[in-house]
Amino acid sequence: MEQWKDSLQTAMDERFDAAFAELKKSNSHVRHAVKQQVNAAEAVNNHPKYDDELKQIVDAYFEAMQLLLGEFGQHLYIQGAKDCVTVLRELGVIK
Repeated sequence: MEQWKDSLQTAMDERFDAAFAELKKSNSHVRHAVKQQVNAAEAVNNHPKYDDELKQIVDAYFEAMQLLLGEFGQHLYIQGAKDCVTVLRELGVIK
């Protein structure tokens, strides 16, 4: 059973990556936000007061944010699939 879940998770991760790549390609606002994120990360890393203690705090913050955003994205994806099934049932397309 765990292997099935791992395979599903891998497939979802690959789909999320592909979807985000397409979103960046097609959406100028997303491209701009990615550039802002890269520039901000470089500014923080190159800041003269960016010591080991601050690095640990910033790294912990961003790791937590990445985890939360990943979980949120996965939840939305699964909920969207559930909603799609509900709509198809209501339309009588599936039972």
